[in-house]
Amino acid sequence: MRKTLARLWLSVWYLSTMWRGRVVGALCALFAAATLAEGGCAGIPPCARNSDCSEGYCFDGGCRLNCVEAALDCPKGYLCNLLAQCEAADGSSGSVTAGATATGAGTGSMSASGTTTTGGGMGGQLLERCEGAGDCSVELSCQLMTVNGVSRCTRTCALDSDCMAGTRCIDRGGKHCLTSDVGRACSEPTACNFGCLTGAHYCTGACASGADCPAGFGCQPVGNPPLKVCVKAAAYCSQADSSACLVPAACDVSASLILGGCTLACTGAADCPQRATPLAPWTCDGLCRRPSAILGSLPGGFSPVEYHCDANLQPVALCNDGQHIDFDQFVVPGPPVVNCNSDQTTPGSPGDACVDSCRYKGGCPAGFACVGVGSVGAERIGLCFPVGTGEPGVPCTKARDCAFGYCTSKSVCSRDCTIDAVCPAAMQCVVAAGPNIEGMPFRRCE
Repeated sequence: MRKTLARLWLSVWYLSTMWRGRVVGALCALFAAATLAEGGCAGIPPCARNSDCSEGYCFDGGCRLNCVEAALDCPKGYLCNLLAQCEAADGSSGSVTAGATATGAGTGSMSASGTTTTGGGMGGQLLERCEGAGDCSVELSCQLMTVNGVSRCTRTCALDSDCMAGTRCIDRGGKHCLTSDVGRACSEPTACNFGCLTGAHYCTGACASGADCPAGFGCQPVGNPPLKVCVKAAAYCSQADSSACLVPAACDVSASLILGGCTLACTGAADCPQRATPLAPWTCDGLCRRPSAILGSLPGGFSPVEYHCDANLQPVALCNDGQHIDFDQFVVPGPPVVNCNSDQTTPGSPGDACVDSCRYKGGCPAGFACVGVGSVGAERIGLCFPVGTGEPGVPCTKARDCAFGYCTSKSVCSRDCTIDAVCPAAMQCVVAAGPNIEGMPFRRCE
């Protein structure tokens, strides 16, 4: 089936819906202005088992997604489980709802709310799975880590700095360390831990600077009165269509970019998305600008990667962070053959996916975890790897099999415990081989 490319959706919840032959929105000065062309729909991703799907479950050879938000997609009394299937609630969670609403004009409006389960008994330790009161040690409580997600034993907090890696301090009738769901698709307040950018349809979180936000997000005031929250920059846009951007005027179609990308207003570089050290940083001239080596805007997880040519006529991946990998094979695929004179991009090999670098403080968007498995020269960096359902200690073959996005070389699910020393179940946080990361020895659960 052929369709005229009118809009490109780049949500981390819909990475399996891929477009081919994307029109190059702003080619290098070497080429003439691009014209609107057609793209093809790739169809349903093939699979043999559930773990082959970046989201959803495997059915009759293809990946399927039944639900994202239980309130919208499932019958009353059902939850949307980790395989994106509607599942009857067992009634053990004792959930209550609390919320507040803040509204603003146009796409800058935001709503906030959440759901929580209470606990506080004897037993489970930090980040261990739980079902309700009595499953956690006395100083912890059993909380839904995301709306309609899994429940884990967690602690109370006053600030984000009190929380474990990958979590934020969220007030849902009491402050607890809950999983960051920034970037998760939403359309109503109750879908998010903190708030929903209702015009852009993704969950957000409060921030003081871009360092508080996940990879690919910066920090910008939103709403009336304004509140600084995490805003997505990793999204394709063009002069003809800037609808993916929170502020339509914030579509960067600079001549240096091959694929235009959303950006955000800034008063300094600290407001902009933060890349892993020692990668070149974003800059600010009133709008956040990508480093000169970044030529595209495709988000982490987007697969297959789209390619075009740089100023030296070499094929380059058009990822928002400039990096790509095969998550399952843990290799960096070579580029395809690219026609540098074409006004369309060229997809890479199957499995070739954009990958974002990350810092532990800001972490990664919903559905990904910051794991110190990358390297730049002699330095180790964090990469955003997709998460699955396997708890630490269970067998795995790839990162997406594991709840914390880390499958070790011994084919066992683990967790990067570098900055918090937290390991669920009967495991210890131990120093692993290799260089330091962010000035600290890399540690993992074993």
